[in-house]
Amino acid sequence: MKKLINIVIVVVGVLSFTACETDFNNINQPAEDQVLTTKAGLLGISVGMSEHFATSTLSPIVEISGLTTREFGNTLTYVTPGELVIGGTLLNSDNAGITRLWSRLLRDKGMAESILANIDNVEMEPGTKAGLSAYSKWFKAMTLGYLIQNFEQAPINNDANGESLFNTRAEVLSECIRLLESAKADLAANPMSDEFFGYISNLDLENTLNAFLARYNLFAGNYSAAITAANAVDLTSMSEWLYDGITTENAVWNFAVFNDPDTKPQDNFGLTESFIPEVGDGRIAFYLSSVDETEVDFGLHKVDNAVGFFSTASTAIPIYLPGEMLLIKAEAYAMLNDLPNAVTNLNLVREKTNDVYGVNAALGAWTGNSASQSDILDEIFKNRSIELFMSGMRFEDSRRIHPDLLIPASGDYFIERNRNYYPYPFDERENNPNTPPNPSI
Repeated sequence: MKKLINIVIVVVGVLSFTACETDFNNINQPAEDQVLTTKAGLLGISVGMSEHFATSTLSPIVEISGLTTREFGNTLTYVTPGELVIGGTLLNSDNAGITRLWSRLLRDKGMAESILANIDNVEMEPGTKAGLSAYSKWFKAMTLGYLIQNFEQAPINNDANGESLFNTRAEVLSECIRLLESAKADLAANPMSDEFFGYISNLDLENTLNAFLARYNLFAGNYSAAITAANAVDLTSMSEWLYDGITTENAVWNFAVFNDPDTKPQDNFGLTESFIPEVGDGRIAFYLSSVDETEVDFGLHKVDNAVGFFSTASTAIPIYLPGEMLLIKAEAYAMLNDLPNAVTNLNLVREKTNDVYGVNAALGAWTGNSASQSDILDEIFKNRSIELFMSGMRFEDSRRIHPDLLIPASGDYFIERNRNYYPYPFDERENNPNTPPNPSI
């Protein structure tokens, strides 16, 4: 199986990029149709794309946006993280971090698209086909979601000739939701087989589909649908990216913990002023080491050592957190102007002591102005920033909850975020004539 996965990643990688065409001449590589037209090949791709995402793609999702939103500080002045920390108009389209984020997400999305394009031509048990189809649709929706969390537009479909058409944020989120609903229909028609579960056993697919439906409906402004989807998630269910610490290593540990890295979490989760976590918040000790850290980043922030989901090379990382579902409901109710229900769900996060992953604030009820929508949304942002720390979510959260934040041209090391969206990578623009203009900031 491991050999098959490695072969599959190489073969499908040729087709996965939007703008890059690569020639491989490897006599040990199977013909493309041998992988895409067999059950074993398609199942192998599903495992391979999962492993690639967990070990390679997840790191830029977390690190790149984390440098932009002050979750991370950089203690040295290497060009790639340095440009991200400065941000503003000085962030170049040839920044290697942005290129990594873009290209790895496109590669993984391309793998999911390859499965979906070929699955109906391959004979397999109905429950195996349903599981493989639903998983691939979720995977494509997830990668599209991360693209649109970071870029103003993104291609819904990869193009073999490197000339993908770009789609608007609304179109991408609509497609994410469509894919997830279609995946739910697959499983409703044919429950996932034990055979497929044997390949993909790291997540509860039904709950994961509802969790991501809640997420993307919130992003799209479909607040009632977001609440319905979040209510359908079993908060005791666990879905995780798994690592053995030897052949696969925790992607965030690898850049933020291992070997005294130059990129580390900022003190107080990178939050300032009224957003600084309260004394006694149990999530501080969960995510940040209690050992005093004397280093500061070049923006003059103190930094800490990461623990929690990033403690070791073999620590599992949740695909989503139960607290996110409660905060989705809190925000959706707030946006519907149902402020009592918004505060109720906010307090469920603040007062939580039984989180399945141990992410427990164990605080008292919120004592802010429960009649103020803006105050409630600020408290939701604060709790999302802490609860979902180092998950790649804060860039989207800051832009969504604080859309009118004035972004300076460069050099403000304390502002909540220093960009609204990233420029499109230089390689994409050079190779794809359909690449839209870069956002101004």
